[in-house]
Amino acid sequence: MNTIYPIKLLEDKIILLDQTRLPQEEIWLEMIDYRQMIEAIKMLRIRGAPLLGLAAIAAAYLAAIQFLREKEFMKLMDNAVDEIESSRPTAVNLFKATTKIRQILHESIDSKVIKDKLRTLYEFLYEYEESACEKIGMNGITLFAPDKKLNIMTICNTGSLATIGIGTALGVIRKLTVDHDVHVYASETRPLLQGARLTMWELQKSGIPSTLITDNMAGWVMKTNSIDAVLTGADRITANGDTANKIGTLNLAILAKYFKIPFYVVAPVTTIDSSLESGSEIAIEEREHNEISSLGNKQIAPMGIHVFNPAFDITPASLITAIITDSRVFIPPYHFDNVGIDPCVYPNIN
Repeated sequence: MNTIYPIKLLEDKIILLDQTRLPQEEIWLEMIDYRQMIEAIKMLRIRGAPLLGLAAIAAAYLAAIQFLREKEFMKLMDNAVDEIESSRPTAVNLFKATTKIRQILHESIDSKVIKDKLRTLYEFLYEYEESACEKIGMNGITLFAPDKKLNIMTICNTGSLATIGIGTALGVIRKLTVDHDVHVYASETRPLLQGARLTMWELQKSGIPSTLITDNMAGWVMKTNSIDAVLTGADRITANGDTANKIGTLNLAILAKYFKIPFYVVAPVTTIDSSLESGSEIAIEEREHNEISSLGNKQIAPMGIHVFNPAFDITPASLITAIITDSRVFIPPYHFDNVGIDPCVYPNIN
């Protein structure tokens, strides 16, 4: 298994893999300013719900280093956290991280203590997410009969690049390859092609047989290629099981229902947001119009047209066969009580 670790915390800086440059170039960026981290989050240089929690803490840690000797340290840090929260609105992991960051800020007035606690929080979450991916993988493989050839469809990127460790949906796939003959059909994931650029890159590095398809081929591939399951990630899961994920996920869920194919959502329990009753309460990020009207730097649509570019859609719980987490596999009707680690807060950092 080829595991990539796309973010690294050093003493006074962050090193991260620029995912916008993949697969053509593997460029590592050095971050010493918290606003650099915020820009990286906004521009998807770092992405994936589990990884965004870490990115938020990393940004706050850099801010604490920058403001360490400032008289208005607390005010500057509060403003920095506001900026971090404004970077992306949909993935709940980012906001759970900032909730804990604010708690740390309000527990002490010593700037060095706060900086050290933020580093400890980062290290805790890093270890948690890596372990969670392993547990997710082991829980996921229990849904599949042993020694079977499997054709699996997925969307966007749910591997090492989106997490710390082997990944969520892609982590289950990696675990399945130990005892199964697995072939993955990865949708390109318009408009930013995370499936084509990132998932296919990871699958190739891991030696997992795979085929790239365009998003609008999914129904025909399900009909003609005996797809055994669809595995997707999640950016936020509400109390009733409704799930926000990359735009196009809802299409796959509807098609899977029609073709009677199991549709599995795969995510750590930190992605569950029990404060929201249903998907109708999730804020959906809308991104720049040129992501659709252009391909790379090339304009592909007429200038001046109207464009709608939501980054996510909501899959209703009624279309989800099961939700695979590091705690256990949940089946309908969805209730997320006693999931192990409290998904709303991280533990006290002493």
